[in-house]
Amino acid sequence: MAKLQRTFLQGKMNKDLDERLIPNGQYRDAQNIQVSTSEGSDVGAVENMLGNTLQNLRSTGPDVFWPRTPGPFGLTNPVCIGVVKDPQNEKIYWFLSAADSSTDAIVEYDQVTKIIAPIIVDVNGVLNFNKLNLITGVNILGGMLFWTDDLSEPKKINIARFKAGSTDFVTQTQVYSNDFILEDVTVILKSPSVATSILVEPSLVGGVGTGITPVFTTAANFNTGTGAFYPLAIGTVVALQWGDTLSFANFNGKLVRLVASVTNSDNTLDEYEVTGTLSGITVVGTSGNFTIVSIDSDVPNLALSWSLLLIEDEPIFQNDFPRFSYRWKYADGEYSTYAPFSEAAFIGNEFDYSSTNAFNKGMVNFTRRITLGNFQTPTPDGVVAVEVLYKGVSSNNVYNLETFKVADGVLTSFVITTELLGSVIESSQLLRPWDNVPRKAKSQEVIGNRIIYGNYLQNYTVGATPQISADQTNTAHANNRLGEESVKSNRTYQIGVTFIDEFNRESPVFTNKTAAVNISQDKSANKNILKASVTSAAPGYADFYKYYIKDPAPEYYNLVLDRFYDAEDGNIWLSFPSVEINKVREDGYLFLKKRHGNSTPVTEQNKYKILDISSSAPGFISSLPTVVANTNMTPVANGFILGNALIKFNAAEAAEISEFHKAINSADSIQFTKGSESTQRYNIISGGATGAIETSTTPDLAKFEVTLDQGIDDTDSWITSQTAQFLLEPISVTLYNNIDNNLPEFQGRFFAKIPRNSAFLTNVELPSQNTGSFRIAYQTIQGVQGNPGYLGLRDNMPANLTLSSFSDLVAFGDFNAGVPGSTRTPNPPTDGNGSFTIISVQNPPPATNTRFTFDNVKIGASIRFKEGANLGEIYTVASVVSTTYLRGAGQINPFSFEQKVVTLDRNYNDQFASVPTRLQVLNVDGVGSFVTRNPAIFETEPADLADLDIYYEASDALAIGGLASNVNLDWFNCYSFGNGVESDRIRDDFNAPTIGKGVRVSSTLDVPYEEERRAAGMIFSGIFNSTSGVNNTNQFLIAENITKDLNPTYGSIQKLHARDTDLIALLEDKCFRILANKDALYNADGSTNVTSSNNVLGQTVPFVGEYGISKNPESFASFGFRSYFTDKARGAVMRLSRDGLTDIGDKGMSFFFQDAFKTNVEPAIIGTYDSDIGSYNVVLGSEGLSFKERVDGWNTRMSYDPEFGISLNNEYYTFKDGSLWEHSNPLRSNFYGVQYESTVKPIFNDAPTSIKNFKTLSYEGTAGWTAAIATNEQSGEVNTWKKREGIYFNYIIGDGTFFLADLDGAINNANTIVIAAPNTDISVGDTITGVGISGIVTVTGIAADKITITMSSAQTLANDTALTFTKVADIDTSEFSVMGIGNVLRHDAPYNVIIVNGEINVSLQSGDIILTNDTSNVLKVVGTVLLVNRVTNTITLTAASPVVLPTAPAAFILFAKNTEANTSGLLGYYGEVVLTTTSSDKKELFAVNSEIFISSE
Repeated sequence: MAKLQRTFLQGKMNKDLDERLIPNGQYRDAQNIQVSTSEGSDVGAVENMLGNTLQNLRSTGPDVFWPRTPGPFGLTNPVCIGVVKDPQNEKIYWFLSAADSSTDAIVEYDQVTKIIAPIIVDVNGVLNFNKLNLITGVNILGGMLFWTDDLSEPKKINIARFKAGSTDFVTQTQVYSNDFILEDVTVILKSPSVATSILVEPSLVGGVGTGITPVFTTAANFNTGTGAFYPLAIGTVVALQWGDTLSFANFNGKLVRLVASVTNSDNTLDEYEVTGTLSGITVVGTSGNFTIVSIDSDVPNLALSWSLLLIEDEPIFQNDFPRFSYRWKYADGEYSTYAPFSEAAFIGNEFDYSSTNAFNKGMVNFTRRITLGNFQTPTPDGVVAVEVLYKGVSSNNVYNLETFKVADGVLTSFVITTELLGSVIESSQLLRPWDNVPRKAKSQEVIGNRIIYGNYLQNYTVGATPQISADQTNTAHANNRLGEESVKSNRTYQIGVTFIDEFNRESPVFTNKTAAVNISQDKSANKNILKASVTSAAPGYADFYKYYIKDPAPEYYNLVLDRFYDAEDGNIWLSFPSVEINKVREDGYLFLKKRHGNSTPVTEQNKYKILDISSSAPGFISSLPTVVANTNMTPVANGFILGNALIKFNAAEAAEISEFHKAINSADSIQFTKGSESTQRYNIISGGATGAIETSTTPDLAKFEVTLDQGIDDTDSWITSQTAQFLLEPISVTLYNNIDNNLPEFQGRFFAKIPRNSAFLTNVELPSQNTGSFRIAYQTIQGVQGNPGYLGLRDNMPANLTLSSFSDLVAFGDFNAGVPGSTRTPNPPTDGNGSFTIISVQNPPPATNTRFTFDNVKIGASIRFKEGANLGEIYTVASVVSTTYLRGAGQINPFSFEQKVVTLDRNYNDQFASVPTRLQVLNVDGVGSFVTRNPAIFETEPADLADLDIYYEASDALAIGGLASNVNLDWFNCYSFGNGVESDRIRDDFNAPTIGKGVRVSSTLDVPYEEERRAAGMIFSGIFNSTSGVNNTNQFLIAENITKDLNPTYGSIQKLHARDTDLIALLEDKCFRILANKDALYNADGSTNVTSSNNVLGQTVPFVGEYGISKNPESFASFGFRSYFTDKARGAVMRLSRDGLTDIGDKGMSFFFQDAFKTNVEPAIIGTYDSDIGSYNVVLGSEGLSFKERVDGWNTRMSYDPEFGISLNNEYYTFKDGSLWEHSNPLRSNFYGVQYESTVKPIFNDAPTSIKNFKTLSYEGTAGWTAAIATNEQSGEVNTWKKREGIYFNYIIGDGTFFLADLDGAINNANTIVIAAPNTDISVGDTITGVGISGIVTVTGIAADKITITMSSAQTLANDTALTFTKVADIDTSEFSVMGIGNVLRHDAPYNVIIVNGEINVSLQSGDIILTNDTSNVLKVVGTVLLVNRVTNTITLTAASPVVLPTAPAAFILFAKNTEANTSGLLGYYGEVVLTTTSSDKKELFAVNSEIFISSE
């Protein structure tokens, strides 16, 4: 005989190959075995698998174990739905769902102490675990447990904190001294929804006499009375009185400041200041003593009313509009988002915007104390501190002013009196209005110390667009000098609303057409407020709502008018301080906001286009036409023709080179005058003397031809007369040069040209003609026409006046020099004449205002005449010819006079009834209008409306119940001064800080806002750093790039896994590697260079192979660099390692898995990794399979089906019914308290084409194995072994013949059955077995149809019962070998157990037939052996015996084996052996052998 041997060296199953092709070392099947174990046994040895042991230790105290009734931990039907390990702390955490007892829990196992403890127990329905939603996304980070089940909010707990509040599995866990609630366990944290209130004060003391509220004294003189520059001495005590009462406590001994002002004749102010201390004030008094500490040296000798203010430290935030907020710090170091920011903390002074200072004093922040209040209380339980925050308007920096610990009490108010700032908070927090933590997520992982979610749900479905009703309130300004918070006029605002869930997740802005509000220009002097309500229903998810406002207008500026000038083209040049030039642009527009000289708003026709801008004075106004020559000319025929630019005339004596001859060649313009008529000034293009002489005149005259820049205008038609008389009369011709006058009023100014309209005339020009608003530099004393009793402007000169009497004289007329007592030739200004003459004493002592008036009548001066109370027009002096005359020597009081011949810029036209009696020099060196202390203010139009759809936060988060209420919005963007001026800028300076439109913004969404499942998307949190105390795991900043999307065609992300520094994403149909904190640069050959990057998630690299994880993330398990999972859709089991993807199901098990995945009805496919033996275990239905890397194949099936499993420190744990079981039980194949058999199925397939006769079986190993063998033709077994030289050996025993049939129709206590189909193999005497068969039943009759069968006894059977018909009824000694057993000791009901009196034959084994002699000495079948127990001498039958064996006298029993099978062996091409052990002891198997003959058949 040949001997065949099969070893287990390859140690793996092969179900793919045909039985004839499976190589030696592999086997067809195995159950509950291990090969080449880690326990040090021989490689290639098969052994039964270690069992598992329940871990249930509660403590080392009296209650050692957790209860097990009605189920584990005292729960009903608990199930483990997820697990994670903490290798650093050697602990395991698993998730329990016990729906039958309404309990969810997370449980901890300490591997060191073996103690199990509840971490969190929920009996109030907070966690809402569901056994159908397995938790496959779970991580531990910094002592915190994060998980997601795709059923509710992603969650997080602090393990130690929750463990301390958990006592058992029936009591709700307590944290912060209360039963935990949802907000205690969510990743997303609540944030304050209410802005802090602010109280702004300009003084730390308060009351009148402080801040911006001065008291005013009665008149007091701080001059010695000697004259200017004689102030009272420092230390002088002055008694003061005032109208308001001052507090003794606030002012006695305190330093105060006195300020008084004097208005000059030009309407400018001179301010004077005195500082000192007060004393002698009664408790509340209106008088006291003032001791001078400092005093201006030029204090006038006047009794003035002084404003009195307490001197305090400088205001805080002078150049800022500070806003304040707060945030919460949670116990685990997380921070909430900011509360809504407060209104700007600003308190200005009275409106004071002059062109001299070029800034608005009303927009300087005088804040000295800010009190914050209305902090949201109570804070959530997890809040441990409140941080008070400050943000300036010019920076995105937010500062932590102070941190208040909640344990120290409730924060009700916070006072700010300095600008001392704390630490800067990262600027990204401003971009975090709320945290976009997913509402649900399927997958979760930690990489780079960030939480990453994949396949997540975000947003809500709002439905129809909410309908908003918007309106405005416009109230009268309370004080037209102090700025009040207001919404800027001349703007259209769009109001929007957002909806907010309980965790502060906020929708985009919703708006509609009725949400627009226009605040018209005529509301510029009001205090404007926007208000809104929502008229539609709230979405069901919303707990709060919030209003937002869109203000699309870019920045604007205010400008203060200095002067205005007529432009050459009829428009207006405006003069502004040069520091404001950057505020305007050519082609831009200006709005006139307030009237020149008073506080009247301008609201109509006030928009002006800027036609031109000049940084210096335009030539037309700076270049004054100045007389350079004058003579008489004689017209010539057709010398002046209307519309003709060429003119001809005769002028100047031809015999000499006159000044006129010289000047005309370089003159800029020319003008002709005859009597009361004058032409306009015409610009000269070219021309001059022709060289010809007109000899018909005496003397001879030169001929001139001049080309003008335009033809003779119709208004000058008089000069084109051709009458003989006209041609004979002389006409005055004057030449002018434009001389650039760089006047002081041009210095520090720029100029903008605008069109002139009626509104400008009404609001600027006409008010400028009011003397009260002019700067009258000098004016003569009032004279009276012809009255020698008054000195002043007069048309005659009295004789024999003394020098002192003459000192104030300014008179009209030409003086006859040197002739005492003579009269002059009167030459006052007369209508239609452009010149006049004035005289005055030269250098009189002392100089007077009248004399200063005379001195300042010079080129460029603006002058005006007055006749009684009547005012004339304003003229500009075009030229002055000055002559000095000496009152003759020897005369009484000889002295000199000065005479000035003055030419105006146009003909005099005041049309007074008599000669003027007063001359005014209105602007000493000026040519324009006059400045005023209350000038006109212009506002620039914003350049372009911004097209960004940005909305600014305009309210707190309001309770959703008030959605329909009309709400006044606490939002403003300017300060209104009640005079039409609206300002949003510090000092109204260029580029100065503005109040802004708000701190936090939102926007609308172009697509419908709906719940969105981002199945192929990922989103990640901020970073966690335990070293620096940073925990931003709750921060999901929507403004940052925190998402990454994969190709959605590959299905949804089911599992995320961190591998080294890469993130593995397993989608349903594809696997990807995502570089974390790095990127890949691709070379030309396709290779990559890895480079560092700020991208949290970098390049996405697909793995080769069209495999995914289907929808079974629970099948995932990993160890080291390897990961394992199933792809049910492709019938594959995958390994992901350094070599990429490998279908390990192809390693001999591909057909098995393809079929198993198709037939598996369980939704879950549980994958675990046993690090102790190095195997990936996957459970399909109720059976598990193990893939072992060491053998690169599937080494066994497993009888146990855990709910989850995990390895920790080379110990393997699984979970069943929510309990933890450790797989190191020396009771082999004992799982969850049930003993299972271990099997292995090698195949003898040598010479597969030859039929072999398998005679014997033997194995090398330990005792305790049984064997069954089947060929392609027959089957047999070996139940007993003979040990020979360490090898267990025996002949193969053939199996009895049996047939199967299904019952067709149920029977009730009947002995006739009908089977489903005819069967000719069934015969009388066959034994019938099956579910429901009672006792030993045999076939007693068969009908001709071969389906109706009569049984030996009545039975009750269900329809479709599977029946087995075994041929053992006919006892033939030629077929059976019969051996004795012994006498029966007991055979009691139900007669399936026989106790033998004495030892049982060693050859008796399972399957043998028990026989006995009846009274007729005929052998009867008692039954078939199921089990033999030689310790108790007990034989257990497969069914109740139909024969009752007597015990007195005792029946003798025998057993029979099939003689043919035992002698002839089994025939077949191959032999498939099943080796089985039911022992709980360790059983090893090294090899299986069989002796064969090659059959001749």
